[in-house]
Amino acid sequence: MIDLYGCIIHNRYMKTCYILAGIFACIAILHLASTAYGQEHYSQTKFFTTERFLLAAQILEAVTADRRAKKDLRIFTKYFNDGAYAVSNGNYQTALNSLYKARRLWPEYFGTDFLIALSLERKGNIKQAARFYKAYLDKLKTLESGYFPISAPLIKGLNVGAVDTYSISKIRIEDHLKKYDIELAHIKAPFFMPPLMKVALLLFFGTVVGIIIYYTVVPYLKVRSRIKNTPPGYWVCRRCGKINPDLLKECAKCAFGNQRSSG
Repeated sequence: MIDLYGCIIHNRYMKTCYILAGIFACIAILHLASTAYGQEHYSQTKFFTTERFLLAAQILEAVTADRRAKKDLRIFTKYFNDGAYAVSNGNYQTALNSLYKARRLWPEYFGTDFLIALSLERKGNIKQAARFYKAYLDKLKTLESGYFPISAPLIKGLNVGAVDTYSISKIRIEDHLKKYDIELAHIKAPFFMPPLMKVALLLFFGTVVGIIIYYTVVPYLKVRSRIKNTPPGYWVCRRCGKINPDLLKECAKCAFGNQRSSG
């Protein structure tokens, strides 16, 4: 009888322990989930800030302090730092003016595109900002694919703690743009043309326009000038521009050309 009573008490005790263990397990799971969500939310919030690029700005200043640093890199550093600090101070148009110049000097560096996107977003131009977020991701992907062999060591040196990785950044930006009902897959990065290519295209189109003007506009103007200044007793052929005496009813040059063609 005592053994049976003891077994009943033992079973009830075990059930109570199991119930308490289950409750504590649920509390632990909820706590871990909330902590993970809080950390992710903090990381997401911290990701879309300028502060994480300020250390990169300090590294660039240290690198360009060396006299052997290239002039273009020193100029880029000034524009980039001015832009980064302007964003952090809320001067978004000033920041954009500097960052666009920095981007032209060193288009491979993804940080410039990110800060441009952040400035545009805070100005309210979210569609254009999304295009620069896309450019930021494209450059990250290109860098991780092994391109930018000359710039890669410096870029990776600026990426302190490997904060910017394509896979993680893509997820964060996709989630960020969904708040604005923007699908990253439908966004195209802004087209960038290197300065040398711009010069080459300008020279090409300038040459084409010059040839067209030389062979069409200039002859027409010459003919018009001759017609306007025709000497008395002469007339000007509107086809070839040759001056003929009034006694000739047909242009001598054109008539000679027609005879050669028929012959």
